[in-house]
Amino acid sequence: MPALKLEQVTKVYGGGVLAVDEVDLDVADGEVLVLLGPSGCGKTTILRLIAGLEEATAGVLWLGKDRANDLQPRERNVAMVFQQGALYPHLTVWDNLAFPLQVGGETELSVVNAKVREMAYGLGLGEKLARKPSQLSGGERQRVAIGRALIRGKPTVLLMDEPLASLDIGLRNDLRAEIASLVRSLHLTTVYVTHDQAEALALADRIAVLRDGRIEDVGSPARVYSDPATAFVASFMGAPPSNLVWATIWVRNGDRVMIDFGGQQLELPWSEPRSELLTPYHGQPVIVSIRPEVVSPAPAMTPATGQGGAGRSTLHGKISALEYYGHDWLARVDAGLRLVDSEAVQPQESHGHHRGASLLVRVHSLSGWQSGQEVDIVVDVPGIHVFDSSGNRIDRMPVGRAAMH
Repeated sequence: MPALKLEQVTKVYGGGVLAVDEVDLDVADGEVLVLLGPSGCGKTTILRLIAGLEEATAGVLWLGKDRANDLQPRERNVAMVFQQGALYPHLTVWDNLAFPLQVGGETELSVVNAKVREMAYGLGLGEKLARKPSQLSGGERQRVAIGRALIRGKPTVLLMDEPLASLDIGLRNDLRAEIASLVRSLHLTTVYVTHDQAEALALADRIAVLRDGRIEDVGSPARVYSDPATAFVASFMGAPPSNLVWATIWVRNGDRVMIDFGGQQLELPWSEPRSELLTPYHGQPVIVSIRPEVVSPAPAMTPATGQGGAGRSTLHGKISALEYYGHDWLARVDAGLRLVDSEAVQPQESHGHHRGASLLVRVHSLSGWQSGQEVDIVVDVPGIHVFDSSGNRIDRMPVGRAAMH
């Protein structure tokens, strides 16, 4: 039995605003599930529904074997940590940690003191019990908030709403590691909300990617990143984002599939397992996801011939910009491709929206590349993904079929 289960849960606010749309989700005991998505996609509303701070318009929410729709917030044994910690500013660390115990009816001072000190030292706050929140760093305030959420005992579910969003990058990285270690050492069932995909990849056992109140994809971090279910997920999971490119599928002589970008093509041999899946889309527009890391400079860095794209895995373009990131470079290559804004992918708008024509290419060594130069780039064809014009994946291998290499 899962520790938490949502069945067709929907939330509609006044005025008909649909915040959560028929969400099905289950969280195993001790699992860390990360809800990931842009602002306004329904992540925090789902947390508030689980905590009982909002009432579901439809659907059923289960905490273990208990139907949580019928339970008041105080009856759910759910702990919640907010973005800003929500500490009482006039109280010391000791008082903030003691408050849940006192509200819960614990009157024996020696018991309260023992539990507060145990929690504080476990979180590295033992020397700061007399300080007020204004005298703590951002990371220390969040540790107090976590301690306060856990001090009454192990919750059925720990809910965390972007607890690192207000911290600088150094503190975020340190506290992220602390949170991961804490929830796993205590075997806490955790639902963690963030819009930061790097944070999600580092923390999650599974990631649920949300968009407009619905779950677009759910799975392990590696699966969601490398095998996305929709074009939106492909674009959202990754920094820099995946290149989403309009193309047309052509089946040639029953022995190969051409992915035509309009002037340049990639070729799938008939032996490619996905070729059979793409043939029904002959002559139709599709969206191709090309991650910056699956394209690289062509081995022979000779002057470009102007006939790029002649090879089955080669495209041609002109470098418009080079951006240095310390460990590598990001090249922007104008290749005459129509790149799609993932937020605009809708069936009736399949060719109506596009962003700039620069293809993002991650380059570990410039190898003579410079801005304004014409270059050939090699695409690792098995590493691309193909979606229909509404953004749904069409080249995913069915269960039982050989996996793509």
